Amino acid sequence: MKIGIIGGSNGGFATAADLALAGHRVTLWTRTAATLGPLHDDPTIVLEAEGRQGDARLERATTDIAEAVRGAEVLIVPLPATTHEDVAKRLAPHVADRQIVLLTPGTLGSYVMAREIARAGGILPHAIAETGTLPYLARRTGPNVVKAPVRAANLPAAVFPASRSDAVLARVAELFPAVRPCADALDVALTNAGPVIPPPLVLLNAGAIDGGRFDIHAAGTTPSVKRLIDAVDAERVATRRGWGYGEPHYELATYYDETRAAEGLYGEGAKAKLVESGLWSEILTFGHRYVTEDVVLGLSLFESAARATPVATPALSGLLLVFGALLGRELSGRGRALAHLGLGDFSRREIRALLHEGWTSSLWKQVLR
Repeated sequence: MKIGIIGGSNGGFATAADLALAGHRVTLWTRTAATLGPLHDDPTIVLEAEGRQGDARLERATTDIAEAVRGAEVLIVPLPATTHEDVAKRLAPHVADRQIVLLTPGTLGSYVMAREIARAGGILPHAIAETGTLPYLARRTGPNVVKAPVRAANLPAAVFPASRSDAVLARVAELFPAVRPCADALDVALTNAGPVIPPPLVLLNAGAIDGGRFDIHAAGTTPSVKRLIDAVDAERVATRRGWGYGEPHYELATYYDETRAAEGLYGEGAKAKLVESGLWSEILTFGHRYVTEDVVLGLSLFESAARATPVATPALSGLLLVFGALLGRELSGRGRALAHLGLGDFSRREIRALLHEGWTSSLWKQVLR
């Protein structure tokens, strides 16, 4: 399959290398030549990973997005959700109506990107899919080296419009066999571990983080932190039920309880592999995606989705209030909150119908305003 990887993130390098090693024709696009580094002259990425690994030869690496998009059957965007609006505007002049775009992960980004492409006057792709978590837990360790000690064992995925799910997810599963179909883009967004685990870890370890390099996953997961993670996850699961989404809910207890690990997103031994790698011992700031994506976008989406149901969210809302105070701005109702995405005047039934029908829905013109 011909694949375009849009973005030179940790996940972008891991995705490009892994799919190239699987025999696909891969082009990697990055915004800057500095990110591309030696790949400009020698498009080879060294992948050190669980399972498939080795020297991965890409078809090309480029800073020309048109080159990466041209002829690709699937465009994969392994970038933080904070980039989705910008990437959509960059893709708008180039994307074709037969292509599939895949966001890893999405945080309802499939809807966001479709709206931005339409607003920019671009041709909408056949569909925009998104995953609920990262396919790889990865970190770059050199200009052309990436390590991925953990792969997702269960990769929730959905399609916007959901009416095109069967064929699109079958195509995506050719690339990621761990794909597990979800009903629609909100269903999969509410499986995301990002807003559940990192925000409590960052907030309750803020003092240690201020002191310099720190591994929040190894040293930061204390019993008190775990209680807050459990509270956030319970509100997430209750919200899913309130919207009528069924099991599996991918409870994050499966990440910490090895007896249930096979049910979870990352599978058996995931936490131990992540900690043992030492790759997450790093200097964190409030500019890290744990805050800019998981809190500002992810938690705001979770809270707003809960408010459309009878679910109370003291843990979610409390985190948004405290992070808002630390960042000096209001977070609740912003970011990826449903109202902030133009969906605030619609009922749950109408939102789910829009997610199913996509840009053929009678509501589409209203959300483009």
